[in-house]
Amino acid sequence: MAAQVATGRAPSEAVRIARAMLSGDTGVLEGCIPLASLAHDVVPDWRVDPDFAVFGAVASEVDALPLGTVRAQWSSAALARADVEIARYSRVVNERVLAACRNVVERFESQRPVVSSNTSLERTRDR
Repeated sequence: MAAQVATGRAPSEAVRIARAMLSGDTGVLEGCIPLASLAHDVVPDWRVDPDFAVFGAVASEVDALPLGTVRAQWSSAALARADVEIARYSRVVNERVLAACRNVVERFESQRPVVSSNTSLERTRDR
């Protein structure tokens, strides 16, 4: 897949999260949430991007499930029921999500963060 041109720190953050998911340090479902949030700053239209559409779809499907720190607010019985669904859905999407993570690393790992600056524009206005 060809490299994409994105600006700011979002692409490097997306690569960091994707790598954490590939290594198992971040769960497949848990990692989709921040990747979906970063999508607007990484790709022109996440809805048609083959990788970020996966993250967005999964994040949407798991928004009612107890992932991360919110688990502390759920009862043991409710967690036990939810954990069955979390495990089931993780199995369903695992390969697609990990393939999208590999693609994100391939597409964006060589990009250095680019921070836009209007300094030259500001200097021109001051004259």
